[in-house]
Amino acid sequence: MKKILNIGLLLLTLAGITGCNEDEQFEGELYKKIIYLLSDDNMAFQSAHELGKESTGYVSVCCGGTEHIKQDVTIELEPDDQILAQYNKINFDIEESKYAKELDPSKYNIPTYQTVLKADSEDNYALIPITVNPDGLSPDSIYMIPLRIKSISNYEINPDKQQVLYQVVLKNEYATMESTTYYQTSGTEIRHTTIGDKASGTNVTRVVAPISKSQVRVLAGTHTYSPTNVTKEEIDKYAMILTINDDYSITITPYGSLQMEMIGGAEDNYWTIDKKGRYVFNLHYKYFDNITVTDTNNNNNTWTEDCWITMEEKSVQSL
Repeated sequence: MKKILNIGLLLLTLAGITGCNEDEQFEGELYKKIIYLLSDDNMAFQSAHELGKESTGYVSVCCGGTEHIKQDVTIELEPDDQILAQYNKINFDIEESKYAKELDPSKYNIPTYQTVLKADSEDNYALIPITVNPDGLSPDSIYMIPLRIKSISNYEINPDKQQVLYQVVLKNEYATMESTTYYQTSGTEIRHTTIGDKASGTNVTRVVAPISKSQVRVLAGTHTYSPTNVTKEEIDKYAMILTINDDYSITITPYGSLQMEMIGGAEDNYWTIDKKGRYVFNLHYKYFDNITVTDTNNNNNTWTEDCWITMEEKSVQSL
């Protein structure tokens, strides 16, 4: 009987020790300090930079754990030569035309690769500034600055969050590439065909992309596209540049090989801001295109031909 009692006490003691060990392990994991770089699931961190000027964005170095650090932590980053290739393979596989590009070093400056998480600061993050000059970059490309943690003075590095792709995103006053910018466009289209002028109403959701401080790019007429699927050939064939001038006029010019002409002057091509704070573009132009013509007076005969198309339209920014 005494032997059975002793065994029971031993089992209770072991259970208590096990419970204490589990609690200690849980507490250790709960309060563990882990250093990592802030990013999304693709290891990218988007930062919008306004065209026409240099601007500064930041890489965030963070510390995980429920308790604040008790000593300063010095973190040093360095360029990473692997993460961009991994990103492209995962996201685009063999579609190399869509691959993200490493931003040319002449377009940015990182004054220091070091930062310090301060024990006496309420913040659980520290910042590394990156100054970017986005002028000349294309809205059709993805630009990245690949970085990784080189060293830390204390605690541990999260192996799954030790790299980041700092993504430079273009924007201006009228459009941004952070998300697709749309303008609802309506107006009148006149097709000048060999069997006469054919007029009709138009309504299209237009994609607007920033290309400089005062310029945006759109497709002519009722042509539209998805930013993830558009080809360089489509842009070259149909894209126009709208220059938004300080005197409220708009100048329309071809972006690539599009044959087009602006009609009228500032009285026909101008911009305003409506009561909701939305930009409104009023445009009048014509462009040359290959279209399908149907002769309703001759047994609905159908053919294709090149002709001029006159557009008079109003585009309202979608907020």
